[in-house]
Amino acid sequence: MRERHEFSQKVKRQALDRAQGCCEASGPVYGLPAGVRCNGDLSRGKQIDHYPAPAGDPGSDVLENAVVCCLTCHGFKTRYYDIPVLAKGKRVADKHQGIQRRSGRGFRKAEPQHTATTKPTKRVGFFEEETQ
Repeated sequence: MRERHEFSQKVKRQALDRAQGCCEASGPVYGLPAGVRCNGDLSRGKQIDHYPAPAGDPGSDVLENAVVCCLTCHGFKTRYYDIPVLAKGKRVADKHQGIQRRSGRGFRKAEPQHTATTKPTKRVGFFEEETQ
């Protein structure tokens, strides 16, 4: 697994100064149309995201790769971009090493449900004795 490169305190301060209290996220990666910037208020919370280079790449901890974004934009990118990319990388690495994914049995077949046209079957309780 690759080492994660974190931003230094100096880079975080510079990125926050650059953002001036507004979200810097822009484009489809953050769930926005191409070329559109969020500019959301950061008073509810903020994250400093690695983009365009992922956190695992060497040299990704520089100011040019730091995007100060609101929690909504950061959550979108995490769900729809970061997690799928990491999952695919793991699948490719597993396939390369000859590790096969096991598929489960799935869900068991359910008993047919009662409908208005079929009468329910009478069941004998555990403590009740059958009458003959």
